[in-house]
Amino acid sequence: MKTLYQEQSKVAHAAFLDALSGEFIARTGYGAYVHLNPFDIHQLFKDYLKHGVPIREYVKQSVRAYLSA
Repeated sequence: MKTLYQEQSKVAHAAFLDALSGEFIARTGYGAYVHLNPFDIHQLFKDYLKHGVPIREYVKQSVRAYLSA
């Protein structure tokens, strides 16, 4: 039996992936998996959960930082 937290986490993860891919596509024309490997994306998601900011805000900052590095 899955808990409510597990279900919410899956929804948040899906929304995070969608926002991350959308931001990379908007800025570069290519999705997130062209730029980052699955482990790095998972690490970004874990970091997002720690910060407690809106997904879009976190994703924009992360993509901006990645592309300027």
